[in-house]
Amino acid sequence: MIFQVLLLEVEARRRTWRGIEENARLCLQYNKGLEETVEHLFLECSKYEHEQESLMDAVHEQYGENQWNARCVEEDSGMRYLVGLDEECNQTVVDAMKNFLVHTWNTRH
Repeated sequence: MIFQVLLLEVEARRRTWRGIEENARLCLQYNKGLEETVEHLFLECSKYEHEQESLMDAVHEQYGENQWNARCVEEDSGMRYLVGLDEECNQTVVDAMKNFLVHTWNTRH
């Protein structure tokens, strides 16, 4: 799964249901009509709010909240940092991301 994340190819509904009707690509949480992208899954979906908070606590502690917020407006929404591809990332954040992936995977299935 880490390899899939690195490629931004996590099993989001958008990827799983490619070619199927448009509404099949939407996040099912609260029927808000949001497309389930990798970024939505990791950073926005309220279904994983607790897991996201734990991940963001580690990120803010290591990177700084203001610096992270500025980073999130970049093209990759901070995903390279979260998966450890950024030179500023450290093992604490990588471990937090691994925990996030395990917990969200268990919640999804």
